[in-house]
Amino acid sequence: MRKIWYEDRLTHLSSFRNLKLHHEEIIREVLAFVEFNKEIFDEWIMDKWVDDRNIGRVQLWDGAWRVIPFPINAVGPTAVDGDYQLSEMVSFTKLFNTSLDEVKRIGPKIYKSFVDLCPKTAEYIKDDMDNKFLKSATISRLSPGTKINPHKGDLDSMRLHFPVVTDPEAWLSVRGRKRTWEVGDLFAFHDNDKHWAQHNGTKDRIVVIFDYSIEKLEEDTEFELEDPYI
Repeated sequence: MRKIWYEDRLTHLSSFRNLKLHHEEIIREVLAFVEFNKEIFDEWIMDKWVDDRNIGRVQLWDGAWRVIPFPINAVGPTAVDGDYQLSEMVSFTKLFNTSLDEVKRIGPKIYKSFVDLCPKTAEYIKDDMDNKFLKSATISRLSPGTKINPHKGDLDSMRLHFPVVTDPEAWLSVRGRKRTWEVGDLFAFHDNDKHWAQHNGTKDRIVVIFDYSIEKLEEDTEFELEDPYI
């Protein structure tokens, strides 16, 4: 059977080791960041409907799911107008039904809060950011009663989940293999594998999602992705 979980193939990365070793310290910083940016969580509501290239417009989620940037990379919020098409931040204009002007207004504020509130996190992931292994990060808050429908993501993303606040009745399934989030237990999967989630618990589940470039990892490290078409 083709491999589903890939955290065992990320252990050579300093960011992975640091995130696991220092998870308690990082969680404190993330929670401070979430509290400071709580208004953005309420304002930036991700579109429930997305375009599927095979079947058209489909509903991605139902309930209360909020996602905001965790701006580990300063390029997005500080880019000049001509550089915005190169930044992951521009995708938020479509994803959250907002404008480029709004992203440009809020982006620097979010980034400054990351710099001010998450200095150790930035230090722990710096080497893999500099080496272009780590592309971007977001914070996902899943509330009780929420369901995320089966979908596929980026072909080039190895997606790492870093649990911050957990609930044993919230779970993620990747190609039918289900896992719950536990503090200190990091897990990774190919974002282009079909995955879905559901929250049947009683309190918000919060994770940081780190996206690594599979292409860069395979070029410059010992990482290997199994054939996704098997």
